[in-house]
Amino acid sequence: MSATAVQRLQPRNETEAAILDAARAVIAEDGYDRMTMNGLAQRAYVSRTNVYFYFANKRAVLDRLVQQSFAEMLVAGAPYLEGSGDPRRELRIALARVVGVVNRNGHVLLLAGRLSGAENQLPVEWEPYVRRLVRAAEHRIRADQMRGHAPSDIDAGICARALSAMVERHITTEVIKGQHSVTESVRTLAELWYRAVYLFPPAPEG
Repeated sequence: MSATAVQRLQPRNETEAAILDAARAVIAEDGYDRMTMNGLAQRAYVSRTNVYFYFANKRAVLDRLVQQSFAEMLVAGAPYLEGSGDPRRELRIALARVVGVVNRNGHVLLLAGRLSGAENQLPVEWEPYVRRLVRAAEHRIRADQMRGHAPSDIDAGICARALSAMVERHITTEVIKGQHSVTESVRTLAELWYRAVYLFPPAPEG
C-alpha cells in the first residue's frame, strides 16, 4: 500500500517531473515566497501553459512535493512499520532510511513545518500522508503488544503519536539543520523508541 502511494504521486511524464524539480531547486535556493509559476516555467524550460496544466498554483506544486516526501518516508520505514521481527534491529534500519528521505527533502519539509505552524493546522492536502505514518507506527506497536513482545499497559496510539513527534522534532532541529551526527541520531532515536515501547516494567517486589 505504501509503495502504491509513492507510485501514484510520481510525475506522469518528463514535463511534470521538470516542474517539480524546478520547484525543489527554487525552494532550496530562493525560498517559497519568491517562487512563481512564471519562474517555474522558465526554470523547467516549459511553457507557462504547461505549468498551469499540471498545477493550479504554486501551493499545489508544494502540496505534491510534501505528499511525495511523506509517502517516501512511509516506504522507507517499512522494515519496522511492516515488520514482525527484532524491533530493535528493524527500528535502526527503518529510521536510517527515513532520515535519508528527510535529508533529500529537507528544504521542502522545513517549509512544510513553517507553513503548518503559520496556519495553526495540518493542511488537508497533507494530512492523509502525515497521519498514515503515525497509524502505521501505532499498528506495529499494537501488534507487538498482542504478540506479547511489548507491554500492553500503555496506549499504542498515544505512544505512536508521542514517539513520532519526538523523532520529527529531533530530525527537524538537529539532522536537517546539520547540527548533529546522523548516525548517532539514528542510533539514539531507535534506542529511545525501543526502550519506550518494548521494555517491560519490573515486577513488583513481593
